[in-house]
Amino acid sequence: MMKPFNGQVTAAGLRIDGVSESDPTGRIPLEQLINGTTVRIPRWDRFPEAPAPGEPTKFSILRLYWTQKGNKDLIFEKTYTYLDDQPEFTIPLTPEQMSIDGTASIHYVLEGYDGNYDDSPIKNLTIDHTISPSLEAPFFPDADFWGYISCTPFYPDSPPIWEEIRLIIYAESIFEENDKLVLQWQGFSTLNGKPPELTPLHEFSKTLTKVEAENGFIFDLPFDPYVKPMFNNHSGIARYTIFRNNVPIARSYNGLVKIDRTVSGEEEPCGGW
Repeated sequence: MMKPFNGQVTAAGLRIDGVSESDPTGRIPLEQLINGTTVRIPRWDRFPEAPAPGEPTKFSILRLYWTQKGNKDLIFEKTYTYLDDQPEFTIPLTPEQMSIDGTASIHYVLEGYDGNYDDSPIKNLTIDHTISPSLEAPFFPDADFWGYISCTPFYPDSPPIWEEIRLIIYAESIFEENDKLVLQWQGFSTLNGKPPELTPLHEFSKTLTKVEAENGFIFDLPFDPYVKPMFNNHSGIARYTIFRNNVPIARSYNGLVKIDRTVSGEEEPCGGW
């Protein structure tokens, strides 16, 4: 069983590709959060030497720890002998390991063949996947010139509102095959997409094909239950986020559509309550 940390720091500090050594907060750039990065640990002074004839092979055990939100996790462990000697040792740090926003820390502990322990300095890290909108908003091809979809289809090939609302997701240069697109939709009792809300925030997820990534696609939003709550000068907002390796890499602006299902002289809106 490993001895508890005694506060003695003797091992050299580790480095992480993309993280500035001059940044005390250790902010990890978005590129590394998306694609993963590499932890670099220099060869330690007490690295095992080749044994003399008849002597047992000496070893060092390296354990790498990730601490976040009060949880300390062992994310790497390996035993090294003289056969593994090299100037530097690299360990991958995956997007999944860096998936939670907030502060974290990372350090390693060496266990020597003689039972002694060397602890490295603790490196503080900042993880932030926040991204500003940069992609074109979802487009509503069946809305009229004033941004409304109502009971009478504005274009001959538009579906009736009581069946569905269509959204166009235009192709973007950042799209790649197998990216995950998560579309969000929510209805509001105003014409400008502001509260009070009429629906929960709904999410729809799809994995992009090569054709969709290159050409964009149409998303069909079923009337019930997603549009039905909006009927009289109400609105809906649609936006999406692109994920790669389960990490958000880009976000769209909000797309707004106005909805009016009232029928002159009728108590019930088209499509019903």
